[in-house]
Amino acid sequence: MIDYEDILNKKVVGVLATVSEDGPRTRAFQALWAENGKIYFCTGAQKPVYKQLTSTPKVSFCIENKFSPVMYFNGDVVVDENLEYKERAFQILPMLKKMYQAPTNPLFKVFHIHIKEIRTFSYAEGPKEYSLE
Repeated sequence: MIDYEDILNKKVVGVLATVSEDGPRTRAFQALWAENGKIYFCTGAQKPVYKQLTSTPKVSFCIENKFSPVMYFNGDVVVDENLEYKERAFQILPMLKKMYQAPTNPLFKVFHIHIKEIRTFSYAEGPKEYSLE
């Protein structure tokens, strides 16, 4: 299997798909880091995406870059209140300080996708699917 964590740990931007009351929603999101079959992100509790993540905690995250095939990560969302993870997010994205002042701000949320499956596609290799369960 491709070393997806190495790719995700390069702070790639991809498309995060959630489900809203009106149907699917997509938006660009930066992966903060990946480890142990999880991809970490952050957002604000006041944002519509947070409501979508908590009301229907199943998502898909898609990335494309010139060094790998297109990759789709499907799984369940877990909101993580671990202060260590919030501090790590602040180190990775210093601009968070302007938005939330401190990692302890109750509006600042870190969440991860617990990856259940990875799908890839390239013209050279075609589609592939990997299960992490």
